[in-house]
This record gives sequence, structure tokens and C-alpha cells, in this order.
Amino acid sequence: MISLGAYDPEVQSSALGEYLDYAHRVTGVEQDWKNQKKLRGERDDHWVPFEKATGNAMKVAEVQRFLKDAGFFPLGKIDGICGYRTAASIRLFQEYVRTVENDSSIGFPDGKLGPNSFQHIKRWQAASKKADWTAFSGANPSREFSKWMNLLGLVKQKYLTNPNPMLRKVKQFAQTSDTVNVANWDLDPNKIHMIGIRRHEARPGVREFDDVFVLLINGLAFKFYGSTEPGYSQHPAGPPFLTLGQHIYRFGWHKLSDLSRVYHGLKPMNSGVLVVRSSDMLLTDADLSRPLERNNSINVHWGGEGETAVGNWSEGCQVIVGEGYINHNDHAINCSKFAARNYSTLGQVVEGAYQTRGAYTMLADIVTAFSGGEDNTVKYMLLSEKDLDLNPEIGLAAAREALDRIESLS
Repeated sequence: MISLGAYDPEVQSSALGEYLDYAHRVTGVEQDWKNQKKLRGERDDHWVPFEKATGNAMKVAEVQRFLKDAGFFPLGKIDGICGYRTAASIRLFQEYVRTVENDSSIGFPDGKLGPNSFQHIKRWQAASKKADWTAFSGANPSREFSKWMNLLGLVKQKYLTNPNPMLRKVKQFAQTSDTVNVANWDLDPNKIHMIGIRRHEARPGVREFDDVFVLLINGLAFKFYGSTEPGYSQHPAGPPFLTLGQHIYRFGWHKLSDLSRVYHGLKPMNSGVLVVRSSDMLLTDADLSRPLERNNSINVHWGGEGETAVGNWSEGCQVIVGEGYINHNDHAINCSKFAARNYSTLGQVVEGAYQTRGAYTMLADIVTAFSGGEDNTVKYMLLSEKDLDLNPEIGLAAAREALDRIESLS
């Protein structure tokens, strides 16, 4: 079996060390973790050692070449080491067969290549198959990608002309931050973008997984759901709300303070993103009388399957749940069979299904597999639901409709 940590016998130990140095550097790993010399696994306190891969139908390098040719590992390095990007690409391939090809015989995406997955690889190789998304790019986008990128352009145009009070505060903020002034919003379609759509802003104290996220990458659009609002806070001034607008994130690790539970997540790029606090859990313009704060712990991370309270998962972070998603072909995909409800079942087999973070893992895998080199940045744009009406091709109801489609899967 080939899975995270496997490497070909001819790979030198120095190459394993170089891979770890690279992975640590681009994801911002701290020194106490570097001493592990292992890779982070799925379940609590699971650290995966490097192990030579022998007796498999293919070598790791051959798997990497297949994944690259088929469109699941576009910027990956063929080095014979199954690291984070290779494991993510394996899961993407498994999920593609399961959902786009609608072939359940491959099972659920677990990132482990055994005899069953190898048979599907051989089938693809024999037919010289490629993922349908290889036809798209930032320069040749899908229609759905174009609609959402056009919306971002219209939002920028609107707020350049008539900024709301929050965006005026962002512009006036004198220190450096990872929150971007409207004039400098980067809408390059060749970069990775994610849109968070904050809904129900006028519902005091109500915190539900009722917000929508749109990932725009390589000319494709994927939709997820979760929450853009804080669920609780012990801070005397109230919980931190991420300001509207664009923020620069990088793909790194969430929960670095707890190495038993750390996992892939989006983190502010450098000094932190801007937040405003609200003592009554209801963000209004009146709260803008307080100064904005930089906060380097407002991450984008997992929020369970989606059935527990937002307050269990977020003190201001952007939270994405695992129940399901809408793929690049606009098909609603059910992940509930393999989406862990919480940390306790991660990495366990429940009713025959290896438990991952479900749809959140899909998002993480897309970003991991499709980013490359040293650049794993994501331009995260937080919008208000009413901004959707700026593009008639999308419209105000788009977020609610996407949410309904995913929630109806379970």
C-alpha cells in the first residue's frame, strides 16, 4: 500500500530531510514540531514515519507521474516520496472516481493506494484518461468561475466608489496587516481565491452553520458551507468578527498550539488580519467606534460534520464543515459517510468508511494539490450576502440555494 510517508527504496535519506525542510518552510512549522521528523497523520496524536514502499503494483514516483499526467498533481514534484501533496492528490483521484465517474467501487477517499485503487489507475492509464478539469485554467475558465470572478470585480468597483464604514476603517488602519485595502484587492484569475458569504447579519445571538464558501482555483468553482462568524468568546470586549473585504492567507496548520490535534488549515499570511469586536454578538456599524485589531489566529479550518454548535468550533475563525460540497460540475456531493463528527472518530473506520474531515478535506486537498512551489497563498474575500445581487448571474438567493442543496444530502 502507498500512503502518506511511503517512499521508493532508491530515495536517499538526505532527500527525505530536504522534503521535510521544504514542507515545514512553506507551511510555517515551528521548531518543536521540526524535531519530530515525521508527517502529521489524521487522528489525534498520529505521527507518520517515513517507510520504504515495496511490493506495490507501482512505485511512488510512477504514481506521482500518473497523477500529474491525469491532472491531480499538476505542480507536484516527482521525487518518489508520498508527502502531503501526493497524499492529497491520491484522495482527489479517489474522490473524482467516486463522484465524477460515479464509480463507488473505489470506496471512499482515504489517501491509501491499495489493490482496488491501483486497478482504477491502470484503467485510466489504459484509456489515457485525464480529469475533465484539465480543460480549464485561469485563462480558460469555466462559466461558474467567471461568474464569481466577475462578482469580485463588481464588488471592488462598488466599494472603491462608495466604501462602507468597515472598509473605510480598514483603509485608515495605519499598521501593516494581512487585510487589503479595496484599491489593492488582487483579482488575478490565475491565483487561488476563496469567497466567504456572511449571511443573517441582523440575527442577534444566532450562530449557525449557514454561511457559504466558494473556492475559485484553476478556472474551477467549488462550494462549501460553514460559518464566518464567531460562536463564543471570553474576551471582555466580545468576540472578534473578521472584517469584510480581502485577506491574504497561506496554507499552513491549524492548532499549532496543540500538536496532538494540529491539521491543515489556512492561516493569516504574516502579521494578522483585521477584526472588530462586538460585545453583544451582533456586529453593527456602532461597533466600529472601537479600533480595529490585528489578529493572527483567525484561521480557516474544519468545523466537524456540521451538526454541533458553531461555538464548539470557532472564536472568530472561518469554519467549514464536512457534510458535503458542490463540485466543479455543479453536482452536490454527499460526504457524510466518511465525514467525522468530531476529533474522536478521525482516522477510525466507522461502518466500513475511513473517517476524514469530509468536504473540508476535499477543499484542503484541492488547495494542496493545485498550489505549487513556495506559493500556497489564498486570497480570501469575505462578502455580505447582499453583495451577491451586484451580479445578476448570481443573485441574492445563490448562497441560500447552495446551502439548501448541500444540507439536503443528509
